[in-house]
Amino acid sequence: MVERSLAGDVTNRLLGGMDPELQRIIIAEGTRTRLRPAQVLYRTGEPAEFLYLLVKGRVQLSRPSRAGREVLFSVLGAGDVLGLVCLLTRRAAYMGTAKTIDTGDALAWDRTTLHRLSRGAPQLVANALTVALGFVAQFADRHEALVEGTAAERLARALSHLGTHGAVSLATGIEIRIKNDELAGLADVSAFTTSRVLQQWERDGAIKKGRGVIRIMNPDGLLPH
Repeated sequence: MVERSLAGDVTNRLLGGMDPELQRIIIAEGTRTRLRPAQVLYRTGEPAEFLYLLVKGRVQLSRPSRAGREVLFSVLGAGDVLGLVCLLTRRAAYMGTAKTIDTGDALAWDRTTLHRLSRGAPQLVANALTVALGFVAQFADRHEALVEGTAAERLARALSHLGTHGAVSLATGIEIRIKNDELAGLADVSAFTTSRVLQQWERDGAIKKGRGVIRIMNPDGLLPH
C-alpha cells in the first residue's frame, strides 16, 4: 500500500486534476518497486509492458547509436513518468533504454491494468499526453540549441536540467552525479570539448569537479559573458 500523501506530490504529473478518491484507487493498483543502482527497467525495442512513476531516485534514458554506443538523452527524477508508450491501444515497443542511476522507488502499472484504469479516468490519458508533449518540447529545445547554441551553452543547459532532477543541494553548491561522457551525450557535445569547457569553468570558480561528480558553485559563471 502506497501512502495516500503521494497523491499530492510526486504523482501530480500523472494524476493531477483527478478526484482524490480516484487517485487513491489508481495508486493502490500500482506496484511499489524498489530500484537498485544500474538496474535496467527496459531496453530499446522491447515490448512495452509497464509504465513507471518515479517516487525516489533517478533514471537515465538512452538509445543505442548505429555504432552500438548508448547515447544518453534524458535524466528523470522523482515525479517523472516513463514508459508512456504503454498507453497506446496497439502494442508497441519501448523507444529507449531506462537504467537507474541510484537507489530509489517507483510505482509500476502493467499495460492491462493501465488500460482498464484509463477507461474510467480520462484525465489519466490527458496527463500522460501532457507529459509526452513535455518530452517533445524538451527535444525541440535541444535541437534548437544544437543548431544555434555554442557547446558551452548546451553544456550549461544540460547541467541546469540535471540540477532540477535529483541533484543534491549543499551549502557549498549543487552537486550533480554524472560522468563526463554522459554529460557530453546529454548536451550533444564531444567528450574532448566537454572536458575543455568543464576545466575552464573550474578555473573560473563556477564548478568543482570530482570523480563522477560536478558541483556547481556559481550558476551565473556558466553563462556566456
